Amino acid sequence: MSTKKVLQARREDLGLPWLARSRFRERNGSQVADWAENLSALAAVFLSPMNFLRLPFFYFTLSDAFACICLFILVLRGRLRFDPIGAVPTVVWLLGLCMLLTGLLVSSMINGDPLRGTVYIVQYFFAYFILLVVIGSSDRQRLLLMSKVYVASILLMCLHGAYVINIVAETNTTFVSGSGRLTGFVERENECSALIALSVPMMLTFCFGRGSSKLGLLALPFMGYGVMLTGSNTGLASFLLGVGLFCALTLNVKLLAPIGALSAILIVIVQRWGRDYLPAAFQRRVLGALESGDLDQAGSFQHRVQLIHEAIGRTKDTFLFGLGADQYALTSVLTQPVHNLYLLLWTEGGFLSMVGFIVMIGASFGPALSAWQQPGGRHLAASAICTVCLFLFLINAFPSVYGRFWAMPIILTVALANTCRHQSSRRMR
Repeated sequence: MSTKKVLQARREDLGLPWLARSRFRERNGSQVADWAENLSALAAVFLSPMNFLRLPFFYFTLSDAFACICLFILVLRGRLRFDPIGAVPTVVWLLGLCMLLTGLLVSSMINGDPLRGTVYIVQYFFAYFILLVVIGSSDRQRLLLMSKVYVASILLMCLHGAYVINIVAETNTTFVSGSGRLTGFVERENECSALIALSVPMMLTFCFGRGSSKLGLLALPFMGYGVMLTGSNTGLASFLLGVGLFCALTLNVKLLAPIGALSAILIVIVQRWGRDYLPAAFQRRVLGALESGDLDQAGSFQHRVQLIHEAIGRTKDTFLFGLGADQYALTSVLTQPVHNLYLLLWTEGGFLSMVGFIVMIGASFGPALSAWQQPGGRHLAASAICTVCLFLFLINAFPSVYGRFWAMPIILTVALANTCRHQSSRRMR
């Protein structure tokens, strides 16, 4: 063998260990990156209802921090997807978001406070774009795990609420209001009940979808009790609507039978023996209105109606340009924002903002309807449709939804429904 070939062979021999070590480091580095990406994504989801873990001077939560970490990792690894819910639905979603933000920004520049308008835009952008691409860049398995983690977080909030009210007997604390109503990790009574209701379709999917377990149904009574602890009429109506709508969409007799039987038994027990054991807030704010049919007993219903009437009267003056972000309460006779997001967006951001928000959320029906047509996708489609419909119903009673705890259940269910399209494409190939 020539000297040249001998030297070349020696170089190759010397290079093999280095190459093996290089590949080992590359493989280990990839595993660490996968671990960090998964952990940060799951932490962002699990902590999203925990609104109390936030900065004191700016609305930025611990969940947001983990979402930013996950976003950074996704960008570095080139794994960020810009069609998280499908190409066309994502374009429609972004079009609606641009309309929403444009209306708020222009109105704030003309009539309101530009600085406050900028803050509002950043908050809505983070909730409905950053979270969308972070969560939507996950594969089917991680989205399923995220959804289970999210339901577990809501269940933990319900169990914690039962503990602090029934055992510790807290009042006027971070998790319980002065009137004894559960505010939960969200720190707001009605928002807490709404969040529980929004998680119900997701939980039912895990009980009756493909590869499901009926053990998850054990969480339903705890969630219902959590809603009662909040003393929220809107939350109770949404909870029942979520269960009923999911049953109707899936036509699941196996689900209707046990829930119907359990509901009937609970009603009989409560009427005969259990009234005094119901949460005091529920008896005071909800039960009286249910028994009498008098809406005046349903919490602050009449006051909210007054706010809505005032807002309707102001829409004719805010068609093109609104009052500006966060300006309604400052100019209202009642000195409070209207508890109706549609009217609030119209009066603060103009008609463009309200239509933009409806267009953005309406884009969610695209992946859901597509999943409905795929084999095995009906339960995921039903979960997305139920969650979006509940959300559109709930925002009739809330003034703002830029909190990340609002966006998370929408994005999770819609992104999960979108994975049915990818599964179908793989089967065809």
